[in-house]
Amino acid sequence: MQTIPDFDEADIQNKVPMDVAIGLMREAFAQLTEQTAVVPLRTMIETDQKEGVALFMPSYSPSWKLFGLKMVSVFPENKKGLPIIQGKMLVMSAEDGKPLALLDAASLTALRTGAASGLATDLLAHHEASTLAVFGTGTQAWTQAEGVMAVRKIRTTLVHGTSLEKEKIFCQRLAEKFEVHAEPLHDLQDLKKADIICTATTSYDPLFTLAMIKRGVHINGVGSFKPEMREIGSDVMQACLLVVDQRAAALTEAGDILIPIKEKHFDQGHIHAELGELVLQKKVGRTSADQITVFKSVGNALQDLAVANYLVGNTP
Repeated sequence: MQTIPDFDEADIQNKVPMDVAIGLMREAFAQLTEQTAVVPLRTMIETDQKEGVALFMPSYSPSWKLFGLKMVSVFPENKKGLPIIQGKMLVMSAEDGKPLALLDAASLTALRTGAASGLATDLLAHHEASTLAVFGTGTQAWTQAEGVMAVRKIRTTLVHGTSLEKEKIFCQRLAEKFEVHAEPLHDLQDLKKADIICTATTSYDPLFTLAMIKRGVHINGVGSFKPEMREIGSDVMQACLLVVDQRAAALTEAGDILIPIKEKHFDQGHIHAELGELVLQKKVGRTSADQITVFKSVGNALQDLAVANYLVGNTP
């Protein structure tokens, strides 16, 4: 029986540094916008009681000559000591159909999501941005911070989680690895200090209002992935320059966008650009210092395939 490489969490973390991953996202989003790759909308299957969901994400890149299929489960209320996100990605040759590798889906998802936000931050946030606020204390929140710190000189990080204990642990990790001042975000009024905000939660309700943030802030919203979920409120979304990972996916899955459209705050035309359009310089990003910018991502399978292509190509 054929044996193929199985890249676990440590392999992905050690072999794909964040700065490399951000570069890989540039290529992935360019292909996505140019429509040179095939990325069907993902299939979602919920359990009977809706306590968990399985996501199936196929992709094909002629440039990389690869097929990919990632399957992940998301159980936000896992009580068994298990991670919220679990799964695997299978990579196959598009030349002869040969299976080439398996990848741990949870660490892959976290890495490419953080890298996408790093890329969006590099393209949209103020160059002198120095204060970051992170909503969430899990793996996704960690790579969000990592992605931002790869492209901006962050000096202070504010952390808002579900408990003070989790916030303190997260802050300690940040301080040790990145040598930044990190503290829990107790009072949401202090959110006005943030130049960049990352949301990586499973919230169904907005985490903050327009009055709580300052003009000119850049926001990366990555946690919500279903039409009924949202982390960013309608008032913020209406006031922002909105960039998405892919229009079709955002208009199918992103509650942060779909709910305000349903409430008639704006229509589909409010989406200014896909991230790939900024990469390819087909659209401009921020046009003024006080403009609020939002990158809304629901994730895209081509991001996963970009990392897989790098791993397969750089492994003996």
